[in-house]
Amino acid sequence: MSVPLQLGQAPVLPKSVERILVILPSWVGDVCMATPVVRHLAATYPAARIVLLGRPMLAPLVAGLPFAHAFIGGSMRGLAAMSELRAIHRERFDALVLLPNSFRSALFGRLTGIPHRAGSARDGRSWLLSHPFHQRRGMQSAVDSYADLAEWCTGARLVDRRVELAVTAEEQAQARLLLDDHATSGSDPARNLILLNPGANRLDKRWPAHAFARAALAISAQCTTRGTPRRIAVTGNPSESALCADVARACGAIDLCARGVTLGSLKAILQRTALLISNDTGPRSIAAALGTPTIALFGPTDCRWTPLDYLNELRLLAEPFVTETSIADDHKKLCAIDRISVADVVAAARTLELRLAAQPSK
Repeated sequence: MSVPLQLGQAPVLPKSVERILVILPSWVGDVCMATPVVRHLAATYPAARIVLLGRPMLAPLVAGLPFAHAFIGGSMRGLAAMSELRAIHRERFDALVLLPNSFRSALFGRLTGIPHRAGSARDGRSWLLSHPFHQRRGMQSAVDSYADLAEWCTGARLVDRRVELAVTAEEQAQARLLLDDHATSGSDPARNLILLNPGANRLDKRWPAHAFARAALAISAQCTTRGTPRRIAVTGNPSESALCADVARACGAIDLCARGVTLGSLKAILQRTALLISNDTGPRSIAAALGTPTIALFGPTDCRWTPLDYLNELRLLAEPFVTETSIADDHKKLCAIDRISVADVVAAARTLELRLAAQPSK
């Protein structure tokens, strides 16, 4: 069991490292929650080249980050792993920070031949790592889990745990096309959109489609931009196209899924969104990184796994009175997501609007 970082603790990675490879998690939300680690490594080793490796579809998510120098797309699987290893060998990395917890990723890390390899010691992976990290036991968020590993690697406190992403000019242009926005490229995007994210990787994490539509229409009417209801849009990945179409039809929204929204253009759309209503899935983490006000809906997944250091997110729980010693994941009926009412979401939107209005203007 790991203990909190002690002042003066020697870093596991030597100060002389010049090239650091960070293997990213697989999920969008987890990658967002790993960005404080990459920022911390860049601050601790300012002269080092930092390269990220992750699933190819994650490249747009991390594009433009000022503290990462390159991205290698890779699955770490099958024959493709051989070409990925060749690309890594050419870089001559001297340190590897392994964020995923799978055995496969640790084996891949061992095959890179990088001398300093730090990662979680779980699931019998210790012998594959030069520096196995024994994480603290009990419930711990992904942000804190990654941060503990980073502090252990560097011997330095990771105080700033904000998630962070960047939006490129190309992504902003894509968003304007998707939203039929004819503003000039140099203008600052106005936050005038209600964005709905009705999908999730599990059906029991999805708030009902009709509830998304009803809530959006009510919120649009009460939250106006220059006297007119705010525009509504729906987003999702290609596998959620039918769901997004149903929601869009029910509330007259722009169907971004049908228009070909990508992970990169979604960042730019969230940058101009006044309110995101989302299930517990990746876009809520992107929203936190871009300062987008968010209502996050939690059913049988415990919100303590994925807290975000972000004040402008309101979390609505299907069962807010699960005891401290229990987790929502173990109470699927009690925490059924359809227990969250449309009225709850509309009221949360009003609360969030008042909170934002009370904040000092920048």
